[in-house]
Formats: sequence, C-alpha cells, structure tokens
Amino acid sequence: MDRSDGLTEEELLAHIRGQSTPEQAARIEAAADADPALRAELSVMAGLKDALGASTDGPDTRIFGWKRLEAEIKSTQTAAPRTRGWQMIAAALGTVALLQGAYIAFVPQGGGAPLFRTVSEESARFGLGIAFAPSASAAEIETLLRDTGARIVDGPSAIGLYRVAFQTEEARATAQSAFDASPLIELVAEE
Repeated sequence: MDRSDGLTEEELLAHIRGQSTPEQAARIEAAADADPALRAELSVMAGLKDALGASTDGPDTRIFGWKRLEAEIKSTQTAAPRTRGWQMIAAALGTVALLQGAYIAFVPQGGGAPLFRTVSEESARFGLGIAFAPSASAAEIETLLRDTGARIVDGPSAIGLYRVAFQTEEARATAQSAFDASPLIELVAEE
C-alpha cells in the first residue's frame, strides 16, 4: 500500500508487535499524533494483534515437512537396488519353473508318448466313449487302459462316459474288441 507518510505496513506491524527500533517507534508515534487516520489504523492493528501475530509470527514449518519428504525419498531410493535384485531373482525362478513344466508335459518319458496332450491333437480323432462298471477299481481301470494303449482325454460326462483316445485307427479297433470283452466296461460307444 502506498502511504503519504512513507511508512510501510511491515513497519507498522513490527511497531504493534513491539519489534521496531526506538527511532522507528518514535517516528511512527509522531506520525500517528499528526494523522488521525494513521492513529485509527494503529488501533485496529492493535485490536487484531493476536490474529495478526498468529498468522505472521513463528517459523515457516513448511520447510520441515519438505525435509522429511526428501529424507523419505532418499531412503526409498537406497532400498530400490535391493528390490530390483529380488525382482530379477523371482523372474529367473519363474522362468525355470515354466521351462520345467513344459519339459515334463511335452517330452516323452521313458521313450513313450508324452504324458500330457491336448484334446485337439491329431491322435484324438481315434476315440471311443466308454462307461466303466461300478465295481471296477482304479487299479484295474489303469491296467486295462495301459494294456490297450488308451488314454482318457475327457470325462466323465453327465451320463458317466469317458472319452479315450488312441494313437492309430488300428489301436482303436483292437482296444474296442478288448473293451467289449472286458467285465470292467459297461458301455462302448464309437465317436
């Protein structure tokens, strides 16, 4: 604010708070005696001293918050290389597990066919639908399937049928004869 008496608002506030020099205080008092508007302004400022003091006194605490934030950022940055190392180790272990799973699933074990195949493979078209007798044990079923070269690719369905697949048409025909003669099989359905 431009004043005709040459005093600034900061000087007036300092005077109200009792922080002005004796020379400056004398100059402000003399100006207030000569100017009733300045005297009124000083009275209002004195009345608002508590409010003005609370808003302008004390250190700026924002700098302390900023320093805490900087310290937190620095501590996070020093931990980042360790985290990156663990991420790389976890990625390497995940890759090894994936490769082992693929090897087990798709590489023939003991010179035979792979352990796992998808239903959509070429050999799946040589299939039969079969229903096992309720009295058949899991060991007997496993032996029968191994002896006939059948592998279960789906089932049981809602009516209890299992879909079995064979490597060739000849293997399917041979197995169908064996299934028809077996007491472990209740039903054989061509697909």
